[in-house]
Amino acid sequence: MKRSRILLAVCMFVPIAAHAETPKDRTVAAIEEAGCVLEASNMNEVLDGLGLSDDEFRAIGEELVAEGSADVSEMGVFRLTSPNCPSVPLNTHAGTPKDRTVAAIENAGCVLDRSNINEILDGLALSDDEFRAIGEELIADGLAEVSEQGAFRLITPFCASAE
Repeated sequence: MKRSRILLAVCMFVPIAAHAETPKDRTVAAIEEAGCVLEASNMNEVLDGLGLSDDEFRAIGEELVAEGSADVSEMGVFRLTSPNCPSVPLNTHAGTPKDRTVAAIENAGCVLDRSNINEILDGLALSDDEFRAIGEELIADGLAEVSEQGAFRLITPFCASAE
């Protein structure tokens, strides 16, 4: 009986991430332990123990976003949407690339220009061609326009109510 209590106590205090088998599983477990959100304030602390290069983490992050297990529509925030993470509504939509793009631009103030395009594009894990096609589709749908200065501006209901 005493051994089972010790074993139970050990199991309770061993981090979940230590038991995950793949780098992706360890990454998900570490982010879940951090409250399901990575941002500037906790990024290094969470990722230091994983032993991943920046490129390895970026590839895992892109994979999680592509499969709908993570959300990057809020600037500077990587949020897991796994079953172990509570759903925290932002201004997000369904997980299609187009909807994620709209949400990311809405969260950036409804305007995409030289000052924020790299950050938004990096967070969406889309190729330049995919991003361009989505932009053209939004313009064709009457949901976006390009200003004379070259800024891409959304005209969604969210953006119209924010003006």
